[in-house]
Amino acid sequence: QGSVQRYDQKTGYSYSIKPTHPDPKVKLRFNWNSAIGQDPFDNSTIYFGSQFVHKSTNKGLSWDVISPDLSTNDPNKQKQSESGGLSMDATGAENHTTILVIEPSPLEKDMLWVGTDDGNVQVTRNGGATWTNVAKNLKGLPKGSWIAQIKASNKNKGEALLIANDYRRFNYTPYAYRTKNYGRTWTRIVDQNDVKSYTLSIIEDLENPNLMFLGTDDGLYISLNAGEKWTKWTNGFPTVPVKDLVIHPREHDLVIGTFGRAAWVLDDIQPLRALAKNNNLSKKLHLFAPPIAYQASFIQPTGSRFGADALYQGENRRRGAPISFYINKPVKKKEKAKKKSKKDATKKVDDKKVKWNKIKLEIFDGTRLIRTLTQNAPKETGVYKMRWYLDEKGVSRASRRIRKSTREPGGIRVKPGTYRLKMTFGDQVSEQTIKVEFDPRITYSKSDLNTRYNVSKQLEAHGKTIADVVKQLVESQNIVKEVTSTLKKADKKKYASQLKTAKSVGKKIDKLINGYLGTIDKRQGITRNPEVTVNQRYGAARSYVGARFGKITKTETELINNFKDMLKDALKEANNFFNTDWKKFKNEVKEIQVSPFKEVKNFNIN
Repeated sequence: QGSVQRYDQKTGYSYSIKPTHPDPKVKLRFNWNSAIGQDPFDNSTIYFGSQFVHKSTNKGLSWDVISPDLSTNDPNKQKQSESGGLSMDATGAENHTTILVIEPSPLEKDMLWVGTDDGNVQVTRNGGATWTNVAKNLKGLPKGSWIAQIKASNKNKGEALLIANDYRRFNYTPYAYRTKNYGRTWTRIVDQNDVKSYTLSIIEDLENPNLMFLGTDDGLYISLNAGEKWTKWTNGFPTVPVKDLVIHPREHDLVIGTFGRAAWVLDDIQPLRALAKNNNLSKKLHLFAPPIAYQASFIQPTGSRFGADALYQGENRRRGAPISFYINKPVKKKEKAKKKSKKDATKKVDDKKVKWNKIKLEIFDGTRLIRTLTQNAPKETGVYKMRWYLDEKGVSRASRRIRKSTREPGGIRVKPGTYRLKMTFGDQVSEQTIKVEFDPRITYSKSDLNTRYNVSKQLEAHGKTIADVVKQLVESQNIVKEVTSTLKKADKKKYASQLKTAKSVGKKIDKLINGYLGTIDKRQGITRNPEVTVNQRYGAARSYVGARFGKITKTETELINNFKDMLKDALKEANNFFNTDWKKFKNEVKEIQVSPFKEVKNFNIN
């Protein structure tokens, strides 16, 4: 019923600014989704639609009517108080002959497009002094169809996209048009060949006119050639009615509003822009220019922490830098290998015998390689993403298990700057640069940042020392277990002295490992081990240093010193063990020659 309010987001204060008509005898008709638009040349000027266009130059405090009735004003479609078809309408949901769209041109002041729910398309180029109905120029569109959207071009005057639908009369044909001359002629850019259901929304990319997105009753469609061909987008997006589309000008994201009252975000459409610019990518690999990556600071939002199944919240954008790339997957061919024997068989090889099963991304700070990421190559040709968490190569963590890792561990975060990306796929290489910036909401000095970076690197080096010494202890413990098992199998009594030494050495190793990692707690439930370990002090120091961007504080200095003192003592104890107990045990065991031969006896029978 035209209920519109002005809202102050700082205070929550709101009040009604619903337009009225100067003639009290005129009854205004507002659509359930009344048209509203803001003037691109003056953000205090807004437009609102009934059957008239209402204009306010003071954000809704007062209104002027700047148009005649722009609908068909068909009285047969205005009997809602008598019947909405099945019953009387009291909510405004059945209001008809109303304005659905008010679209000011971002290029031409006082130029407005207006669309109605009964098929009219009105244009003014003089702020409403005169209006022209160009609906008759929409060839192939049934009369009286809903004009759901009009999107004025941000590139060319007089150009616009228009969406219409007629499903309320059981016509599910998709309708989308483009005009380049203020509606004097229209070109239809959507039909049943590509799109299977009726249209609801459309948008052209802010930069590349070849890239377009279309919202329909059965989902989202994309075109890379200005509407000549449409392809349904199904990657991560469901088949739902897409009611509206907006492109964020700073983030280059597509924001999608669905009929289910959901908001979806397709992050970073710049790779699609590049594809639309050069739709015939013949390279096997192409790395797209990535957006600016921010070292953002995150906190948990206020409010409910655990929503169970009764609280619905949006998914935040993942941290780090999304690296988009295009893969043109080589087709494997069968060729017969030269037969060297009867077992030789046909094998699959590609055109150059190059392995195409891995994608490798190397990140350089100048000429210094700081990070290497790998992932399996996709199975199909297309655009894919790899994520870099804005960190350098790190060090492995101390562990009681000796494991082989195929992935490079992550380390400390990189400083703001420009980094070089080098992606390799088979024998193909593609390069780009990426700019990393810190959270713009946080102030910091380069000097403090460099100091904190250097301290973090020093702590990381100490972490490697911890991992190395623990690994050596674990390897030594494994040797003790192997020696113990071998001697027991050979002769328990004969090697009783050595087995006793092995047991003593094993206990000492366990104690040394526990000093770094803590005693294994075999109790059930949520337990707390009160002992202080080297790893705990290392983690506390790293946590404090990594949590802030400013100067190194007294607290952080104390934590670092406490950790280093404890580490020095632990290393001294480990060195003493290896130089004495371990050396003695090693020499004692090395002298033993365990022979597979046992004493034999002769067997007789009487």
